[in-house]
Amino acid sequence: MKDLRGVSSEFLRSLWYKNEPVCVLCSEGDGPICPICTENYLHPELGRCLGCGKLIPIDLLQCQDCEAGKGPKQLDKVVAWGHYYGGLKEFIQNVKFNAHPNYIGQIIKPFSEWAISQLPAVDGVVAVPMHATKLGERGFNQAEVIASALHWELGLPILQGVKRIETRVSQVLLSRKERLQNLRGVFAVPNPEDYSGRSVWLVDDVTTTGATLEAVAEVLRGSGVRTIYGLCLAAGREKKLVPSSE
Repeated sequence: MKDLRGVSSEFLRSLWYKNEPVCVLCSEGDGPICPICTENYLHPELGRCLGCGKLIPIDLLQCQDCEAGKGPKQLDKVVAWGHYYGGLKEFIQNVKFNAHPNYIGQIIKPFSEWAISQLPAVDGVVAVPMHATKLGERGFNQAEVIASALHWELGLPILQGVKRIETRVSQVLLSRKERLQNLRGVFAVPNPEDYSGRSVWLVDDVTTTGATLEAVAEVLRGSGVRTIYGLCLAAGREKKLVPSSE
């Protein structure tokens, strides 16, 4: 194995990161994300539901579901960078389903800058785990890729030890309540003492109902984690904000 001592950190980072002269979401505007895609998919003019991360009007704190008590209860705050739609949705699906985890490096700088503007400093980053069977099929866990990129960009430690111990039916066609029930008992923390008293960013690629974040947060709370902030690349939007064309 080649000895990497003496190799510059800039060179090592260049193996992961790639300077993008064009927008990674539309391939037309200036990169990494052009003003048009920022407006169309990241929506800086909108707020985020503190309960589930859904994009909502800037003057509200929670979406209608969370306000009605139907959202996650174990997270202190959830934020999502953009709307899971159009170019951002295609980007995330390319990462996951077309085996391009390296694409995360193209957006990690603006994503990290946004994250630290939204969330307090923490002891480390926790990736939503994937079951070993699915990990073997895909070859990587996109949440772990995001957590690793955040580690490189911000220097945050990666906290490991949360396991997905069971597989369940797909969440896609399930209601919010059914998703929460479907994920009960799926995650575990074998060594809870590693998490006691800590604060974490809990990272995933997409949140829709917040059920997966909630299920992981529940076992983290049981392990003594003090504060949990959910952080995702994308989420849905409040129904009244979604144009009919979507």
